[in-house]
Amino acid sequence: MNFNRKNIVGMIPAIAAILIFFVAAALYCAPQFRGEVLPQHDVIQYEGMARDISRMRAQTGEDPQWTGGMFGGMPAYLINVAYPAQLVKNHVGKVVRWIDTPAAFLFFAMLSMWLMLLICGVNPWVGVVPALAYGFSTYFLLIIGAGHITKMWALVYAPLMMGGAWATLRRNVWAGMVLTALATSLEIGANHPQITYYFLVAMAALWISEGIVALREKHLKQFAVRTAALAAAGLLALGSNFAPLWYTAQHSKETIRGGSELAAADNGGATSESDSHGLDLDYATAWSYGKTESFNLLIPDFMGRESAAPLPADGQTAAELTDIGRQLGAPSLGSWAAQLPAYWGEQPYTAGPTYLGAAAIFLALLGAIWTSGRNRWWILAVSLLMLLLAWGRNWMGFTELAFRYLPGYNKFRTVSMTLVVIQWAVPLLGAFALMRIWREEIPRERFWKGLAWAAGVTGGLCLLFAVAGGSLFDFGRAASAEQMGETFRQLFQANGLQSYVDRGMDVEWGDAVARGIAADRQAMMQADAWRSLLMVLLAAGCIALWGLKKMGRSVLIAALACVMLIDLVPVDRRFLSSEDFVSPRSTQVSPSAADRAIMQDKDPGYRVLNLTVSPFNDATTSYFHRSVGGYHGAKLARYQDLIDRYLNDLNPAVLDMLNTRYVIVPGEDGQPQAQRRTTACGAAWFVDSLAGAASAREEIDLLGQVNLRTTAVVNTAQAEAVAARQMPLGQDSTARIKLVEYRPNYLRYEYSTPEEAVAVFSEIYYDKGWKAYVDGIESPAFRADYVLRAMRLPAGQHTVEWRFRAPAWNTVEAVTGICSALILLGTLAAIIVFALRKKKSAHHEG
Repeated sequence: MNFNRKNIVGMIPAIAAILIFFVAAALYCAPQFRGEVLPQHDVIQYEGMARDISRMRAQTGEDPQWTGGMFGGMPAYLINVAYPAQLVKNHVGKVVRWIDTPAAFLFFAMLSMWLMLLICGVNPWVGVVPALAYGFSTYFLLIIGAGHITKMWALVYAPLMMGGAWATLRRNVWAGMVLTALATSLEIGANHPQITYYFLVAMAALWISEGIVALREKHLKQFAVRTAALAAAGLLALGSNFAPLWYTAQHSKETIRGGSELAAADNGGATSESDSHGLDLDYATAWSYGKTESFNLLIPDFMGRESAAPLPADGQTAAELTDIGRQLGAPSLGSWAAQLPAYWGEQPYTAGPTYLGAAAIFLALLGAIWTSGRNRWWILAVSLLMLLLAWGRNWMGFTELAFRYLPGYNKFRTVSMTLVVIQWAVPLLGAFALMRIWREEIPRERFWKGLAWAAGVTGGLCLLFAVAGGSLFDFGRAASAEQMGETFRQLFQANGLQSYVDRGMDVEWGDAVARGIAADRQAMMQADAWRSLLMVLLAAGCIALWGLKKMGRSVLIAALACVMLIDLVPVDRRFLSSEDFVSPRSTQVSPSAADRAIMQDKDPGYRVLNLTVSPFNDATTSYFHRSVGGYHGAKLARYQDLIDRYLNDLNPAVLDMLNTRYVIVPGEDGQPQAQRRTTACGAAWFVDSLAGAASAREEIDLLGQVNLRTTAVVNTAQAEAVAARQMPLGQDSTARIKLVEYRPNYLRYEYSTPEEAVAVFSEIYYDKGWKAYVDGIESPAFRADYVLRAMRLPAGQHTVEWRFRAPAWNTVEAVTGICSALILLGTLAAIIVFALRKKKSAHHEG
């Protein structure tokens, strides 16, 4: 009886924490429990990407591993491939499905952080506060609203992965190894390598810190054992995801992440590291955090909120426009303010600030002051590194060094994403501060001195910006004055008001509106600076009351949890609130009249170009058609070259070779309208001649110089091979080839030709999985027209089949399955050992 009562009492903090996390997540996402959903942009795009994959699975039960629905066709490794041998992800990973998203994201993020803190020795009651800070970080709500699902799951599992590494290096090495393997397997399985990479950098910082401690304390042998265990856990985690990792690595060399072959041609065969093995530096750093913009970690509207946020309707800009409108006889001019951006940062577009919470940053600084060096320096070091990396092009010298020397770093774009590590580190440091209070370990003098420094620095910054922020920044005034002056000039000229231009009113009024914009942006920043100051004072006040013995430690933790929610939730709701939820029906992509008209054409193989959307940044066309365009961050590099060189300009010959039969354009009534193109080359065709090219640059150049209907552009070696066979290429008018069956991973053609001939297939060439068969016998194929497939076909009437299957599938899946099983067996063994020890301990106590 005593044993049961003791265990129940011991479980109260865990039960309470889980209830707090669930209630907080459920209240925030209340519409979800009424059956409403979020219209998430990336989810809608993803469904378009994967539509023909899911359709084939439903119809045949087969996983195609390839999509023909966008960019002419591409491997599905980075879209949706079923890997049955991923046992950890497919079984343990199902735990997170007990709650539907988006509430599941918030709940499991808080729970994962809380569990990590337990591993780090943080009291379960104390851990609630930093877990709330992590789970309600504004960045989470931004990516949930955008539909960045894999990124969010990676951020859910990341704290557990770090907790496993902590346990392996500092606590029970074998239990830590099992947890690390399990959590890292789930983290990798979330399929967002960029997030995983950044947290591995944080893990490396922890490992270096522990190595220094081991060297100083002469525990190198023990450290070596722990390092080996951590490495073994990592290898098992990699192995349990070997299949997706293997195929992604194989595929990435062919994508824009692997670099363009044209870069080598342009450099005379010499390529830089970023050119040949990574993303272009300018492309990768397009989303770089401004140095000044970094203050929005502390003050949410420091840079004017998100790019789409308008200026306030009752602000100075609206007043200036209303006054101008009175003079022009246009009283509605004041409404223009709602069309002018509040954001004045350096990013081309942002959905909102990475606000961590002023109270959370205050606690983190307190932790940095009070915490021992072993728990402090590595966290501060990796946080500083990530902040510097987030600046990207705003400190290009440092960024170039990272691209050149940090292994794998040049594979990732959106460098500002490194801030996710700081988003995790800030609550962790705060937890260490609260634990010093919980254990009453801080001498009185050090307590008050640390509190004064932490409150003085964070609160002082907030006060500085609240009082003097207007004199420190120009809030983009100069650019706004020029832009507004041009806007007024165009307005006057379009409405026959040239006299206002002659009198310089366009400049005068443009400057007045620019002052209004600057004033509104300044007011937004200062209002949030005061708000952040209040949050710092509330948190500092709670701790001061504890120091004065006016508040118990349990009440302190409850009060700080409330402050954390009061601080973060209202800011979060600026970007994702209950008003953003809609009925499921409204998120469905429905075919337009143009789509329905095209879908009447049952001939397989043709493609569609949709010009009513951004064709190469939108996958909704793939809901209904095989699209020339699409939406993906790792499309095939050669296809991107084709887009840049020809498709952006709608080159008709290249559209023809891609069998573009229909173009969707805006009609006179603004509705999509289908136009049929009669010049498309078809699903396959025979050619009269081959044009040899010695390089990728020559290949792509020749596409604009030859008749692609009669001539195939191939590499010089292939052209010479055909010539060596003395193969006749004069096209016979009776030769025919036709696509008679199509699935994403299978195409069947029937043809007849009186002589051996070369056929070009309007399908994307990819030799790592696609195989061709003539009458069931595997036959060689080669690349033609830069991105397409071609074959030498024997004379007569025959059948050509193309089949796609991930190479070495059975072997790769076997490795994945074995490593997954080892992790699951190790987890089961750890649970049994723990239960037996618990039982033995209870027996001795009895």
